[in-house]
Amino acid sequence: MKVTIKDIAREAGVSVAAVSLVLNQKDCRIAEETKKRIIEVARKYNYTVNQQARSLVTKKSNVIGLIIPDIENIFFSSLSKKIEEYCRRKGYAIMIVISDENPKEDIELLHLLVSRGVDGILYTPSNGNEQDYEKIRKYLSSLPIPYVMVDRYLDNIECNKVYIDNINGSLQAIEMLIKNGHTKIGCIGYAVSKSVTYSRVTGYKEAMKQFGLPVNEKYIYDGQYKVIGGYHAGKEIVNSDLTAVFICNDMMTLGFLKYLSECGKKVPNDYSIISYDNTLHNFVVSPKITTIDQDLGELAKNACQLLFKNISNKNTNPEVICLYPQLLINESVKKIN
Repeated sequence: MKVTIKDIAREAGVSVAAVSLVLNQKDCRIAEETKKRIIEVARKYNYTVNQQARSLVTKKSNVIGLIIPDIENIFFSSLSKKIEEYCRRKGYAIMIVISDENPKEDIELLHLLVSRGVDGILYTPSNGNEQDYEKIRKYLSSLPIPYVMVDRYLDNIECNKVYIDNINGSLQAIEMLIKNGHTKIGCIGYAVSKSVTYSRVTGYKEAMKQFGLPVNEKYIYDGQYKVIGGYHAGKEIVNSDLTAVFICNDMMTLGFLKYLSECGKKVPNDYSIISYDNTLHNFVVSPKITTIDQDLGELAKNACQLLFKNISNKNTNPEVICLYPQLLINESVKKIN
């Protein structure tokens, strides 16, 4: 027989309202001993709150949509995990959809999540060109629910944004290489992002100029933020005069290291490298790679808190939160004359 909230109230010796408050995790003045008794009775009968019925009353689904570009990229899978953990603690479930770095999919996925009745959206835009972004901006301007751009963001749109200062991270990486005597420094990044002001490639260019070094476009390789892209960039780099490489994400670093291994080259003896993301501890990589670390826990927490704030009050003004990365010095940079 199906147990109802009335059955639980009767056995626990409390009102139906009290049971509803406790099982829906609402703030209330009910004594802890009474809360514990209600929960024990609910568990005894394997009772769970009917979220569909609840949403009809509250007009809320308690589901957050999350759009990420690439679930195979360990940065985004790790970020998704942090977001899911934080949301679950706050009573929200997550619906994850993946754009596969295709900006034409972004609008379709935004529309899909709205149609599924999510309360708000955490959104990492795909890498694209200005024409793609203009279409996305137009769609976002009419979005009926709150959203927050996470990690990446679009310029020229007033909205909630939580991101890490990639320019600062790139500057730290290039400064470290220059201090160790390197002047022939390449960059493996994402070609489409070169015109975007917040990209790591842009940070590389600005850092080179700041330290008085020429920016040679032929030393900027399109790795498309994927392992295979880093691998193919390695084929070109070993035929260049570069001594150091700044790699804009760890997936491309894995590909680059794979190619170096195949052709008998070593880090840092042949090439000094600094990577970005600090996720390579999930792999057996030797030597330990000097990297730009991003605090994914803080990124996830700030993004979720900002979204929840806007769900509770849709008239809240947009906020921009910028977090700063940290250079972690390990074993992949060689000092040269």
